[in-house]
Amino acid sequence: MTVQQTVSPLPGQPATSANNVTTKPPPPQGMWSELFSFRDNRLGVMLIVPSLLALILVQFYPIVYNFWLILTSEKGEWIGLANLSRLTRDTIFHGALIFSLKMGIVVVPMCLLVGLGLALLVHSDYAGRKAIWISILIIPLMVSEIVAGMMWKIMYHPTLGLVNVPLTALGLEPIIWLVKADSAFIALCVVEVWRISPLAFLLLYAGLNQVPRDIYEAAAVDGATRWRAFWDMTLPYIRPMFAIATILVFVWSTRTIGTIAATTQGGPGRATWNLSWYIYGMSFQRLKPHYASAAVLVMLLMTYIAGTIFVRYLWVERRSR
Repeated sequence: MTVQQTVSPLPGQPATSANNVTTKPPPPQGMWSELFSFRDNRLGVMLIVPSLLALILVQFYPIVYNFWLILTSEKGEWIGLANLSRLTRDTIFHGALIFSLKMGIVVVPMCLLVGLGLALLVHSDYAGRKAIWISILIIPLMVSEIVAGMMWKIMYHPTLGLVNVPLTALGLEPIIWLVKADSAFIALCVVEVWRISPLAFLLLYAGLNQVPRDIYEAAAVDGATRWRAFWDMTLPYIRPMFAIATILVFVWSTRTIGTIAATTQGGPGRATWNLSWYIYGMSFQRLKPHYASAAVLVMLLMTYIAGTIFVRYLWVERRSR
């Protein structure tokens, strides 16, 4: 038997049960007060603070210092936005910016296609000993830019390089890859695709491992083809990893400098100058670090805009459908 207690009403009001009395919830605590309300949380925050301070010093101090360089001249005089204004009239900067964007437009789709193909192949049931295959396929990712550039420079040699061996075997003239502007651009794109594709492979392979097997069995029961199952089921699951892979590949491909230093050194002429090589040349060769800092800001803005677009159209919007 349950006993209900009644609350004595005010004059003119009916009696109510104590179980029906509503009490206001306590006011929500702030993030920091809730974080420090438990002893374990306090210890965790105290352990994180040194790393957080180091991260602030490493990340934010260079950004603030770079803005100070942009707003001043090489003599330390305040010039405002004059350095950014000079960039709009600098044809060398325009060429470097266009070259960086061209590298991203060509390298990003190629790396994603190669990485997705390798991820699907290793993830399939046909590939045994997956750990061995993964270890082999990520070897280019562990090679530094300078080493990769020197290795491919030897392979691009007109007479001794392996790239021209099929051409000479067919009786064709060998191509001098690193001398002409068009062939040098293609050669650099090939090096970057070989070097960065393992990154896309690892990210997309991790995404494929999160796809449940049940959906493929359900698709087979419904009579869906493999292509339809891949397009309607696999891609929606790996789109977040696809967006991350796109951003990282774009950043790596547009900011490469070691590959250019080891192969073309910006040549022929200035045909293979990207933004990183332009900043290096202005800072250490022409000794204009304040002017080069304006190009650094443009590179950061380019990366931010590209990352925002990739996340907007590859992750958030399509994942919500």
